[in-house]
Amino acid sequence: MLRYILVLKNHIKELAQAYDKIAEGNYNIRISSNLSGNLGKAGKSFNLMTEDINKNIETLKDRSAKLKAILKSISNGIIAIDSEENIMLMNRASQTIFDYKDFDYEGVPLTKIIKNKRMLDSILGLVYLRKSKETELEIDGIYYKINVDPIKMDDNKKIIIGSIINIEDVTDKVRLERMRSDFVANVTHELKTPLTSINGFVETLKSNSGINKATRMRFLEIIEMESNRLQRLIDDILTLSFIENNQSSKPNYEVNIVDIVKNTINLMDNMAKSKDISIDFNYNKEEILINCQHDILTQLVLNLLDNAVKYSNQGGQIKINLLKSAGKILFSIHDDGIGIPQEDISRVFERFYRVDKARSQKAGGTGLGLAIVKHIVISLSGKIKVNSEVGKYTEFIVEIPLSDQDKD
Repeated sequence: MLRYILVLKNHIKELAQAYDKIAEGNYNIRISSNLSGNLGKAGKSFNLMTEDINKNIETLKDRSAKLKAILKSISNGIIAIDSEENIMLMNRASQTIFDYKDFDYEGVPLTKIIKNKRMLDSILGLVYLRKSKETELEIDGIYYKINVDPIKMDDNKKIIIGSIINIEDVTDKVRLERMRSDFVANVTHELKTPLTSINGFVETLKSNSGINKATRMRFLEIIEMESNRLQRLIDDILTLSFIENNQSSKPNYEVNIVDIVKNTINLMDNMAKSKDISIDFNYNKEEILINCQHDILTQLVLNLLDNAVKYSNQGGQIKINLLKSAGKILFSIHDDGIGIPQEDISRVFERFYRVDKARSQKAGGTGLGLAIVKHIVISLSGKIKVNSEVGKYTEFIVEIPLSDQDKD
């Protein structure tokens, strides 16, 4: 009997120590289970219980790690709040959006995370609806799409224990949509103007059989001019579309950009001579090869040179420099023409943007030439910049990196 009491006492002591370890978070503790009778059964049950708890904890840790990894990879801001609007969980994207650098966020009120009152009021307004809703909000030029969904109990959907807030930065989407809308509006306007002119003169010719030959020829010349304007616009729109979508089926091959510049100067020779403009071409090698499409590179040089000739003054000078150095091509066109105001320089590559609309249309420009140039440069992984001063000069500088094969 005394022996049984000692064994029982030791077992109870071991059990008490084990519970203390569990209270400290150690679920790997085990107790003796080789005793007979109820003490042995109790030991085995205790060990099975701690083993199950340990497995469940490891499973929860694994799920938590996966959840955090998933949330971390989501580009949208994700925040989970409880019914009292305290943070339960938030990902890195949401911390970036709200400039919240403290990673200890659990239990922090939403009001301390979101400092902007408009954003906070908008989100809380959706939370209080207690149903899935979304809204869009613009703050300091950034556009957000906000979705709020209630968190409901699995066994009772009527009980809402919190909300999931999904915040997406849709600034680029909004800008692209505006660009698309502006493009459609501009194309419509640019097409409508010459079509209106053509239709007007055609109607006049049809309804007035007695128009003298000289007047008729003048009307026909205007119709021809407007038709050519329409054709140039359509050609430029198609070119821009092909470059943007990389739809050309023509293969790339090595072309000599020196030859392309020389041929382009010859093409522009008559137009330049009509304004008594001299073109000076400087290059450091007779052969500068680049792997691309001949037509695309020709379009790049032609658009820039055409632009320089159009906006040069009578008797002006255009300087073209072409240099191959340090694994890249540097190509620049400098004219001493009317120049571009500083406030317009950042917009000259926009579609249909004209610094001087009246002069541009008179010169026959479609407003797409420099947009085409920009997209060609981008397709070649290059860069383009503009330096200009009103009434003095304009210089376009193109930098195109060469492939390892072209560097030789």
